Amino acid sequence: LQSGGPGSGLYRSADGGSSWKKVEGNGWPETVLGKIGVSISGADGNRVYVMLEAADEKGGLYRSDDGGESWKQVTDDHRLRHRPWYYTHVAADPREVDTLYVLCVSLYRSKDGGRTWTTIETPHGDYHHLWIDPRDSKRMAVADDGGATISVDGGQSWSRQDNQPTAQFYHVSVDDEDPYRVYG
Repeated sequence: LQSGGPGSGLYRSADGGSSWKKVEGNGWPETVLGKIGVSISGADGNRVYVMLEAADEKGGLYRSDDGGESWKQVTDDHRLRHRPWYYTHVAADPREVDTLYVLCVSLYRSKDGGRTWTTIETPHGDYHHLWIDPRDSKRMAVADDGGATISVDGGQSWSRQDNQPTAQFYHVSVDDEDPYRVYG
């Protein structure tokens, strides 16, 4: 399975959104693109990380150190892009320019700009969103198929998930009653 198609791509604006230019050349892969996850470093606005779904070995993590003018593929590690049409999430640490996270079946962290990765253990799996406190990078909240969990020590430990009514619904439906009922 692969998402995307002809004409797919990433666009950037240098004037607050008044005009847009397609990202091309300068290290950007010349191929059909699928889902794209983007995160800009809070520590350096010129550092842009992109998780990219693309055919063959052109997919993976790309990095720009000049605000998106030029790109370098940092890794095509398949652990980070498993089921890319479903995941493909990247989150830059707001305080450390070389620290970033990739959310997939597992949660991964790199402290060297994306070259090497460690797995972060949490109470569940299948990660879809990560919030990092912009003032204190040790405070994080992760959303996964089991719900949400919190860390206050940089991912060393996490709160339980069975203490709150959160989870991921795969299907939602309603019935014909008046008022109707919602089912998850």
